[in-house]
Amino acid sequence: MRTTAIIAEYNPFHNGHQFQIEQTRRQTEADFILIVMSGDFVQRGAPAFCDKYTRTKMALSCGADVVIELPSLYALSSAEFFAGGAIDLLKQLQVIQTLSFGSESGDLSLFTDCAPFLLQNNALVHARLKDRLKSGCPYPAAMEYTVTEILSERGLLSFDLSDTRIGPLSSLSSAKIHELFSSPNNILALEYCKALYAAYGCAYENARNQRPESIRQDSENIIYPFTLKRQGNGYHSLSFEDGTAFISASAARSILDSAALQKYIPGTVYDLLVQNNLLTPPVTENHFSTLLHYKLLSEQERGFAGYLDCDPDLSDKICKCIPDFSSFTGFCGLLKSKDITYARVSRVLMHILLNIKTPDFFKAPLHQRKLFVPYARLLGFRQGAAPLLHAIKKSSAIPLLSKPADARFLLSKEAYSLLKQDFFCSSVYESVAAPYRDRPFINERKQSPIVMP
Repeated sequence: MRTTAIIAEYNPFHNGHQFQIEQTRRQTEADFILIVMSGDFVQRGAPAFCDKYTRTKMALSCGADVVIELPSLYALSSAEFFAGGAIDLLKQLQVIQTLSFGSESGDLSLFTDCAPFLLQNNALVHARLKDRLKSGCPYPAAMEYTVTEILSERGLLSFDLSDTRIGPLSSLSSAKIHELFSSPNNILALEYCKALYAAYGCAYENARNQRPESIRQDSENIIYPFTLKRQGNGYHSLSFEDGTAFISASAARSILDSAALQKYIPGTVYDLLVQNNLLTPPVTENHFSTLLHYKLLSEQERGFAGYLDCDPDLSDKICKCIPDFSSFTGFCGLLKSKDITYARVSRVLMHILLNIKTPDFFKAPLHQRKLFVPYARLLGFRQGAAPLLHAIKKSSAIPLLSKPADARFLLSKEAYSLLKQDFFCSSVYESVAAPYRDRPFINERKQSPIVMP
C-alpha cells in the first residue's frame, strides 16, 4: 500500500488543487492520498473563508482519501513551523511514503540541494537574517541576500547568471538562489525539504532525489519529497488569464460572490458553496475586530509578551497603539514596520485573540525549538480509505482521534491542552462565522469526522 501526503489549506479549494491531487496520485502511483489541512484559521494569520468541515468535504469530493487537521499552534505559525509541524505529524503516522507539494519551477533538486545546507547552518542563517530584516529588507530578499552571502564567503556560489544548474552544492548559482526565494510557494517547498532533512538526516540525504515510483513501501520509513510545477498564476496573484482554468486561492476568494468563479473550481466544490450559502464575501479578519479590541483592552496592563511570537518590543508597540485601534487589518497596518512583516503581525494578533501562548517546548531559540505534535485529529475520510485508517491505527506513534470525547483518555495532560486549544480556536471562529453565514453553530467537541462514499 503506497500513500502520498499533501499539506494544504484549501482556502478555497480550486482547480489547481484538484490537478495536484490527480497528478500526485498518478505520478507517485499512490493508492491513497492523505491531506494534512489547516483548521479554521490559516497560516497568513486570517480566518479560513469557511469552516474546516466544509473544506474537508471539498477535498474528499475531489480525490482526497483522508483529511487530518494540522493543530492550530502550527497552522498559525511561520512557514518554518507550519511545515515542521506538518512533517512531524506525517512522520509519526508511519504510513506515508511521499510528500507532494507545488513549486514554481517543478525542479525538486532546487529544494533538496539547498535544504541540508540551510539546516546545517541554521543558527548562522537566522542571525544574519535577523540583521537584514532589521535593516528594512523584506523577508524573501533578506533570505536571498543571507544565503548568497554565506555561500559566497565559503566559495560555494557561482555568480554567473547564465549558470542555472543546481546539483552538488558547489554548483549553486546566484540565479538559482534568486529563483528559490522569489515566491511563497518556493519558500514553503524549501521548508518542507528542510523539515524532511531534520526528520531523517543522512537517510534522507542519501535518497532524496529518488523518483516516487522507485520508492519501496518499506524503504526505511522515510518520507520522500515530490514536487509538481504550479499551474496558472502566482500565490498572491489576483489576475485571471484567458484560456486557463487555474487561478490562485487569493483570486478565488476575491470572486466568491461572482458567477466567474464557477470556471475555476471543480463542480462538486461549486455545489458545496451553493448548498452552504458560501457564494458571498468570505469571513475575514475584520469580522473579528470587536473580539480582538476587547482582548487587547482587557490585557493592556500586563502586556502581550507571553503570546506566541510576540517579543517584548512588539508587545510594547501593541500597547502604545491600542488607543488608535480601528479594525483588525487597520491595526496590522499600524504595527507593521521595516523589520516586522504584516503577516507576522496578523499572526501575533490572532495568537492574542485565540489565547495561543508560547508553550514550553517553543521557548528555545528559534533554530533550536523542538516540535510536539501528539495526536492526529481526523476531519474526514472516504469509505474506501478503511485500509489506510487501519494501517494508521496499527502503526502510528500518536493517537488517531475520531471522537473528541475520547481524547482526554488517550492523551497526556500536555497533549490534551494542545487539543483544547484547537477546540477553543474553532469555537471563536464559530462565534463569528455561524451568525455571519446564518447557520447553526458547529460544536467542535461533538463533531464526528466527515464520511463520504
